[in-house]
Amino acid sequence: MQLVIVYLLSLLSILQTPAADSLVILNPNRTYSYQASFVSPSGDTLSREQITLQPNGQPWKYDKTQTAFEIHYNNTPEDSLTFLSYVNPQSKKKKKPKSYVWIDAETTGAIEDEHQVWMHPIRSNQYNYTEIAPFPKVMLDSLKAGGEWNNALLIMMGWGAFKGKVDNHYLAVRQETRTYGSLTLENCWLIRSVGKHSKLGNSYLDFYYHPKYGFVEMNYRFYDGAKISYVLEEVREKGV
Repeated sequence: MQLVIVYLLSLLSILQTPAADSLVILNPNRTYSYQASFVSPSGDTLSREQITLQPNGQPWKYDKTQTAFEIHYNNTPEDSLTFLSYVNPQSKKKKKPKSYVWIDAETTGAIEDEHQVWMHPIRSNQYNYTEIAPFPKVMLDSLKAGGEWNNALLIMMGWGAFKGKVDNHYLAVRQETRTYGSLTLENCWLIRSVGKHSKLGNSYLDFYYHPKYGFVEMNYRFYDGAKISYVLEEVREKGV
């Protein structure tokens, strides 16, 4: 009986995950390259790097309803030295700050279906702030000028000072034509969002969404004044 239940749950997760050939934004033949920047509360640019996102067309192992994508970082030894003097915001005690963990790559999950487009944020290395801001998300039925949607996130143990509840609100503002590298994209939606953390206050994400290329620009402002931006530079497609 237990084997039957496990089989049915596995089958359900497969059915809920869109087939790779039905995905547009999360097309596994695409690689997205972003220019990432981190600006301190005092206005100093502490890092710039290129980050690439590569969908793989497979269910994410931690949640089979999501499609997996790889994030590749290009941090340098100089970055780790720079952030020795910038306290990790996850630290519960500033006098005993939590060390940053530096990685080159990770795999996480996203959703692209007829109802919504959503992704886990780029949140490793110095970018862990993005856990407490609204995650990039578009509810397609509400995607019109003045359209709104809400959600909430409970951040549990493992995130240090970020533990708490975040109530998120999104507002679709207008459509614009935007240029990213060689791409000129019409009908990009500007969406403004705010996440209210139960202890830390408000953090903001203003982002642009395109129906073919997804989240093409993400600009964060956090509760303490720090800023992180990801701006699309290039989209490469296999066989093109």
